[in-house]
Amino acid sequence: MTAADVFTKLGSTQNRDTTFQPHHSLHRPPAPPAVTTSHLVAAGAHLGHSPANTHRAALPLVYGTRTGVSYIDLRQTLPALRRAAQVVKGVVERDGRVLFVGSLKGAERAVWDNAKRLGDNGFGVTKWLPGTISNAREVFGWCEIPASKQSSGDRDQQRATSPLAFKPDLLVLLSPTLNRHALREATANEIPTIGIIDTDLDPRSVTYAIPANDDSPRAVELIAGVLGMAGKDGLRAKQDRCAHSRLLSRRPRRTRH
Repeated sequence: MTAADVFTKLGSTQNRDTTFQPHHSLHRPPAPPAVTTSHLVAAGAHLGHSPANTHRAALPLVYGTRTGVSYIDLRQTLPALRRAAQVVKGVVERDGRVLFVGSLKGAERAVWDNAKRLGDNGFGVTKWLPGTISNAREVFGWCEIPASKQSSGDRDQQRATSPLAFKPDLLVLLSPTLNRHALREATANEIPTIGIIDTDLDPRSVTYAIPANDDSPRAVELIAGVLGMAGKDGLRAKQDRCAHSRLLSRRPRRTRH
């Protein structure tokens, strides 16, 4: 008998299933309405940088300082996260493409797992190649033909223009400090951005700022998971709408006599 079983008999409703575990942020992230400040604190999202490194524009996001560390006001983080989740859901529901960008070591799986939650509308990259958006024609202008579609004689010479080089409709920056080129290119091409903004960054640099610790893999996984679950809801709504449209198109039209 475990301690949880003992306390359950005494009337406790808290058990292993209802208690937040660190690995839940990656495998079982909470839905946007279910995320709380307790999730953010457990993930270390409230820890900022030294007050000496705090950006002047980020001062309204700081709750206070203690032992040389600026603490982020999670009362502002929670509504900002939910607003960003609604943006992701709306973009996916309207068949838009969302690109997750994250280069933080230890949080690579959060990029790929949440991009997969969005189906064909989600993409992920852990290493940004300069020119991906601003110079896409030169970066992705040529790609090798798969070996199964090449002739045996000139496989090394055959090239083809890729028709799949699309600009994303939304950029989710999980580590803006490490991906300044991506942020700069998205801003220049008028692509809306969602970014995890630490105390050393300017929150005005992204369209939708989420004040949180961008150096913590747990915090990055949690925030990315919430956004991924929101995108999954948008994907489900899009599929339901398409199924309803197909059903209406199959109905026979009534003719007036």
